[in-house]
Amino acid sequence: MTDAAWVKPQVALAEAITAAKLGQHQLARQILAELVERDPRNESAWLWVAALSEDKQQAMAALERVLDINPNNQQALNALALARLQESAARFPRGARKTAASGNGHAPAPQPAAPPPAPAPAVWTCPVCAERSPRAERRCPGCGILAVLADPDEYAQNKGVNEEKLQDALQRLQARLATKDSFADRLLMALCLLNLNRSGEALPHLKRAAGLNPGHAGVQRLAEKLAARRLVLAVDDSMTVRKIVSITLERLGYRVLTAADGMQALARLKEETPDLVLLDITMPRMDGYQVCKVIKQAPATKSIPVVMLSGKDGFFDKVKGRLAGATDYITKPFREATLAEVVEKYAAARTA
Repeated sequence: MTDAAWVKPQVALAEAITAAKLGQHQLARQILAELVERDPRNESAWLWVAALSEDKQQAMAALERVLDINPNNQQALNALALARLQESAARFPRGARKTAASGNGHAPAPQPAAPPPAPAPAVWTCPVCAERSPRAERRCPGCGILAVLADPDEYAQNKGVNEEKLQDALQRLQARLATKDSFADRLLMALCLLNLNRSGEALPHLKRAAGLNPGHAGVQRLAEKLAARRLVLAVDDSMTVRKIVSITLERLGYRVLTAADGMQALARLKEETPDLVLLDITMPRMDGYQVCKVIKQAPATKSIPVVMLSGKDGFFDKVKGRLAGATDYITKPFREATLAEVVEKYAAARTA
């Protein structure tokens, strides 16, 4: 949970399960990895690690951790027995036990190993993780960043990015920019944010980079394309929900800003006026109803559609949301198709 303070294990597990159910398996694995690191005897978390693992050996290791914690966990016992049976069948297929030795019963004499080839000289270095390559790369083979100026859709569709490395790079860049502003650091900051599906935060850095280097047409063009996209402000105290909303909507061609609570959301609204606000109900400091009332009472924001997000599907919550000025209501966990349909309905209507 790189962008928020550590939460209770049961909350982190619930967020991982939410991400998994919505198909965001990479995000779920990331949350679970941090959870089991901080709470290594969390039996349920290790079961989910095994269920979502892409590697059989890692899944079996997770199941063994479950049995270290609880030797009587029947789910882990069954899954581990099946995995070992499959592994044994793959290792020793029928007829595989015959030796490959020659007719005299002796194995052939080992041949001397060939000397390793000389490494090719590196001509490209990743600006984020310092991975080196003998050829120029569009996408870093180390951290996965698309490190060139491209169409906004390419960043949104770039999967498999190492978020930890990009977050580390963002911290370094912020520290450097605090002492000296530069075109290169602003541009790299924007590229990191774009690859993390945070285009709403990337745009100000692109604009600043364009101001520092007015002759760079590529940066100016990318900033203009992002600015032309419809903007959605997603407000939720769940990091998982914020990430899922950002990933889903950015891949559909929206620019997304996020806020972790009501106070941060109101600060975002002072920076830029979105075409739609997705607003969680249960949040610290200010709940969604209070934030919605503020939005609807301010002349500059009262016309913005507000769609409430809630874990409850109750009539009372819907009525209370309507009284606060909400335009519509989505129950969590929601399907990506449902989110896309609602956002397109109201963001497009405001743009028109």
